[in-house]
Amino acid sequence: MKRLTILVIVAALGWSGYWFWNANVQKSAIAAWFAARDADGWIADYSDLSISGFPNRLDTTLTAPRLGDPSADVVWQTPFLQLMRLSYNPSHLIAVLANTQTLVSPVRQTTVTTTDLRASLKIADMGTLSPERLIIVAEGLELSTSDARALSLDVSQFTAEALPAQNSYRVALDARGIAGALPGWINDIGAIDRLTADLEVRLSAPLTLSAIESGRPQPERIKLALAEAEWNGLRLVAAGEVEISEAGTPIGDITLKVRNWREMLAAERQSGRLSARALTQIEITLNVISGLSGNPETLDLPFEFKNGKTWLGPLVIGNAPIIRIP
Repeated sequence: MKRLTILVIVAALGWSGYWFWNANVQKSAIAAWFAARDADGWIADYSDLSISGFPNRLDTTLTAPRLGDPSADVVWQTPFLQLMRLSYNPSHLIAVLANTQTLVSPVRQTTVTTTDLRASLKIADMGTLSPERLIIVAEGLELSTSDARALSLDVSQFTAEALPAQNSYRVALDARGIAGALPGWINDIGAIDRLTADLEVRLSAPLTLSAIESGRPQPERIKLALAEAEWNGLRLVAAGEVEISEAGTPIGDITLKVRNWREMLAAERQSGRLSARALTQIEITLNVISGLSGNPETLDLPFEFKNGKTWLGPLVIGNAPIIRIP
């Protein structure tokens, strides 16, 4: 019995020593990372760094962290960030973020508030810190800017998962109850009941911590398996595939199917956002397009991206979008 007691005490002391050593290593690594970013010209600081969770967890709390990459010209800050993991499983992290996040740029300040915001990250390679799977869940999200734009959503889930193909990832989004407006968007998007997307993205380099520090990998190919939106009685469905040049311009095709478009026009007439003359011109054009597709209730809109332009059939309707990760 005495020998067993001694063994238990020795094991407890050994585990305690391992936990405190592990906590000190993690704390030093985080402090060193912030110091390295500061030396690289980033805005990178925090007011306090602590680790708790003894004996089975390592819960890291950063108080008032700030991060700003000079190449992105945006500074992110929040009251606190918590990173939690089991002390014997360093490859799985749970992040809990404060209910308020702030993004500050020379153009505007953006504030994001949530009732719940958390993330789960499974790491495939601890040496390079390359991700295997990332899940972000947000509830009760409200986004407001200093130039009086606002966006809200009830709940959303973003998932990214590494694929066997080199530098390729599957990305999925499911967002519900979206309303508001943002710079660069339609001034008033009304209310989107649900927005979903399922796509594969090939990047120019693997997602690792060092790649993110030195310059974000950029998309080289996007295969959109399916994207759907339900919006004011309108249903939009899109699919297609594009290659992306080094300049960020897409080359390829995306087909957009629009269902219940007549109900959408009727809703616009009631809203008064567009003039009667503009709505009449839009209706005439859409009637012609729907007639070509063979189904007067559905629009098949084949968008082609080439030579830096966006084509709808034989017509150029504008410049192609630039697809770049800032």
